[in-house]
Amino acid sequence: MSEILSKTDREYIASMIPENLPDWKKSWQEGYEIGKGIEIPETPFFKKHGVKNLADYLLRKAEEGKVMWKILEGFATLEEEIEGMKAVQKWNEETGLCISCVHQLPQNTVGVPKDKRENLPLALGYMLEEPQDWVDLAMASDVHVIYADNHLGWPNAVYTTINSLKAGSTYTGLIGTFFQVAPGCPDEVWNQNENVKALGIVAAKYGEKVIANSNMDDTAPAYYMDFASSLAWGRLERYIVSDLCKARYSYSFGNFTSNLINMASMVIAGTKVFSKDDQPGMGYVNGNTVDSWDHHVHGNFSFAVAEAMMLILVVKKYRLGCGYIPVPMNEKVTIPTLEEILDMSCACQRSEEMADYFGVNMDWTMIEKLSDELVDFSDKMFQNILTGLKEAGVDITNPTEMLVVLKRLDPTRFEKMFHPSVVQDGNDQIIPLMPATLWERSQKLIDEFVEELKDNEIVPKVKGRSVCMASGDIHYCGALVISETMKRLGVDVYYGGNQLEALDILDLADEQGITDICISLHNGQALPYAKLLKKLADSRNKNYKFIMGGVMMSFEDEDALEPTDVTKQIEDLGIIVTRNVEEVMQALLR
Repeated sequence: MSEILSKTDREYIASMIPENLPDWKKSWQEGYEIGKGIEIPETPFFKKHGVKNLADYLLRKAEEGKVMWKILEGFATLEEEIEGMKAVQKWNEETGLCISCVHQLPQNTVGVPKDKRENLPLALGYMLEEPQDWVDLAMASDVHVIYADNHLGWPNAVYTTINSLKAGSTYTGLIGTFFQVAPGCPDEVWNQNENVKALGIVAAKYGEKVIANSNMDDTAPAYYMDFASSLAWGRLERYIVSDLCKARYSYSFGNFTSNLINMASMVIAGTKVFSKDDQPGMGYVNGNTVDSWDHHVHGNFSFAVAEAMMLILVVKKYRLGCGYIPVPMNEKVTIPTLEEILDMSCACQRSEEMADYFGVNMDWTMIEKLSDELVDFSDKMFQNILTGLKEAGVDITNPTEMLVVLKRLDPTRFEKMFHPSVVQDGNDQIIPLMPATLWERSQKLIDEFVEELKDNEIVPKVKGRSVCMASGDIHYCGALVISETMKRLGVDVYYGGNQLEALDILDLADEQGITDICISLHNGQALPYAKLLKKLADSRNKNYKFIMGGVMMSFEDEDALEPTDVTKQIEDLGIIVTRNVEEVMQALLR
């Protein structure tokens, strides 16, 4: 068989291999010993439903042909979060509907070890500090708590995994978030070795069906051109979690998925690939966040209910276990209230009453064919990945080394290197089996903006000007669209990617000799990020021009219960706030 990688790609991957790695087996064993000593308590949810873990509950739902309904919750304080859990239980009792689980959204600093949190910007969400905090929240109601975001996958994984298990959360973390950038934690070897140790903890609870979950849209596949590639990435994660670290794994996706045929096919394929006799392979589908309107937001009920109906029909037909998280109608423009979250869940759940009218008329031929193609495609790409990494000198038996290398590789280049349309079919570019919705929408927006602005009098004035562009959080789409639009209009853009801390983006700009810096922010950290940026810039005695866009919301102080618009405060710091590509280009001329 010919080699998978070109010489250039082999050298590129080889350059990402870390030196002086710790003994991962020793770290894993330490975690395993910790895990053996943890007792998982009976939560009110387990007692109510007569199960010992969430996997068994989801298997029961599969037998019934029923979707497991979930919501996301992340209030400003732990006290509010606890009250929110109680309110969900009351809502279940009043409506007769059933939200089984609440996927928790604490501050991202929960995922950062305490000794590394100094000077980190205050972000959205509540804080979990002491072990009892995890317990108090999990025991607050008979709705199950899932400790997912900012847990397993982040550098504080050992501490958070211990605490989540001691609180009874048997689906733990989002292992794919190892790919995200944790603020204050630059040592990736240490970060990923902590994840391996935490996977040892999860492995010790294999018999109790503790599962490391993942969401493809929170990790590398969020950047892919082909939605089908995400299933290959899931296989790769499962290889690390299960084959190397002996822990259970489940697969989730959805945020950036718009095509309902593709969604249904992926749920069936994910079930085929990841299910075990005693465990569902799918965790959940997150509602589509791509198609939401930012105006007349009640219109967002329509496609959310349609999406829920498709999943209801799939689960009912194939008796597979899968959760669903609806997207509230106004999430695109503000932070939803609990009432708004519950309203959307209510609309989606009640659509189940009408499912049989649709089910009897469904022809599943296309969906089943596509799901089979997905299974074959993903296996082929997964084998390409393992073979190629080995060719480049990566030790594919070392999970710490694997995680570090995968974190360092550019995801778009990674996909192209191993995509079957390139490797097996010999194409120069990826030919997607399922074009990814976010990638398609991004390209469409870029084309539209270029067409709209190409004759604007500002274009020749900014041509050749240099700007450093990056996102300060995980949301990359806006920064990418603006970056690519300006590139095509003649601006010299150095795109630094996403999740860059203030220090990193200044270092990046200095390395390139650029003083105009444009930053996209969406996670409620705009004001503290802006203040830190100015403070660091002042210490360098350079005349930077800072341009910010995105969602200019922040907590103005630590006691604030809700974020507010901080545009004026940011502008008072001398930072230019913009709303679109044209305003960014105008700012370059100031």
